[in-house]
Amino acid sequence: MIAPDVLLTLIRLNRLKIVADYKRIKQQRGSFRVVLMLLAGIVALAGGIAFRAMQPLTVHTVQGQPFSWQSEQWTVVNFFAEWCLPCLREIPELNQVYNEQQFRVLGVSFDELDDEALSAVVTRQNIRFPVVVSNAMTDLPVSMPIVLPTTYIISPEGEVAVTLRGEITQEKLISAIQQAQSELL
Repeated sequence: MIAPDVLLTLIRLNRLKIVADYKRIKQQRGSFRVVLMLLAGIVALAGGIAFRAMQPLTVHTVQGQPFSWQSEQWTVVNFFAEWCLPCLREIPELNQVYNEQQFRVLGVSFDELDDEALSAVVTRQNIRFPVVVSNAMTDLPVSMPIVLPTTYIISPEGEVAVTLRGEITQEKLISAIQQAQSELL
């Protein structure tokens, strides 16, 4: 027969073990919940990225028209600023490319102007090609350049094929596009 004081000690120790086991299990469940929440967040993020990638990108121009990124044509994306003299000198060249409809042309103001100020720049500089509104710049799949002027040539698949830094002419632009086209064949 077990002495009563030994029996009470065994019960207390067993009780402490049960409490310790309960706390350990509760802590493990909390860790498990954290891991599950992290996995759910990662899956949701990946799903959102995949969903966005499947949607065709469309931005709006200051002229109020939608401009779809996906096209069967090559696209010229030109970053400019009104204070950049080489940028202003290449506007007539870009207007001519746009007017001849050889390629699609999209202008992007380097300065984050509101729609009214950007419309005034477009009018003042006689820009004939579409210019994206400033708040849509973050939607563009090209990075903000560090040098002006910068021109991106985008393939029909929506990929940047060529990056041109510095002032361009119509001849230089057409030559770069033709070279990019020949490299894809």
